[in-house]
Amino acid sequence: MRLKRLLRRSRLISSIFPNWFNLDKFLGRVKKPTMHFKIDDEEHLLSSVNGSTSPNGATATLKLAVLFTVLLIIGINLAHIIYKPPYSLIKFLQWKYPEVTFHFPPPSFSHRKVISLTIDDSPSSETAKILDLLHKFNAKATFFVIGEQIAEYPHVVQRIIDEGHEIGIHGWSDEASYSLPLPELVRQIREMEQLLPKNSHSSKWFRPGSGWFSKPMISVLRTMDYQIVLGSIYPHDPQIPFPRINAAHVLSLIRPGAIIIMHDRRPYSSRQLELILSGLATDDWTVQTLSATQQSMKATTIVSDR
Repeated sequence: MRLKRLLRRSRLISSIFPNWFNLDKFLGRVKKPTMHFKIDDEEHLLSSVNGSTSPNGATATLKLAVLFTVLLIIGINLAHIIYKPPYSLIKFLQWKYPEVTFHFPPPSFSHRKVISLTIDDSPSSETAKILDLLHKFNAKATFFVIGEQIAEYPHVVQRIIDEGHEIGIHGWSDEASYSLPLPELVRQIREMEQLLPKNSHSSKWFRPGSGWFSKPMISVLRTMDYQIVLGSIYPHDPQIPFPRINAAHVLSLIRPGAIIIMHDRRPYSSRQLELILSGLATDDWTVQTLSATQQSMKATTIVSDR
């Protein structure tokens, strides 16, 4: 049955896009009719009347060049959208998935220079340096912790809370959360809740590993009073180990209500954060936790309604 379905689908696709599956036709390599003739009772083949056998090579090369150029342009544009998503895309995602936080859209009249800083993959041997920098620049952050790293750095986790930051859950290990069965995801979160100190006067935040979520995941986490949060500014710092490039990327996309995603655990984590915090301080931005920014935007909206 499965084979029959595949055959039917392939016939349907071939009927809709016949030229896609005929590269020779697309490139102009149409076979020319052959002619048969006899000399001394021996049959010979004649490719064409004038004996020409070569395809239109120039046309084929031109078509391949055009196809390659189009694919290259599409690829570059997709890469740019992924690396530097336009604000219109962030707003669309927030509208499409209202249960997931991508940014905190400020009221239309508000230009408050407030953003949220989030740090993934904590705690680690680098976290203390990050905390020192946050203290130096009078900034706050939300740290998304990995469960299997908590036991090695319990004092760092406590310091995060003691210094006015907040903690969110990133998963038990550094893996894609959407690939886990939902009961296992719930079990991991419950186990981490037992290990982590409670945030004071803040929401319960969850950032899925690898940044992918599903509708069932949203529903289950809602019953546990968790908000799924992603972000609006992400320099892909795990893959790009260049602090200056990552800092420039972040600073070029700053706007009120933005959520910055950065990563702990890398040897360059503190350096790139220092460049970002310095740039934000120079331009008088307030760097807050997720909960603080959420409350700031709500308070501004309430005042505007009065």
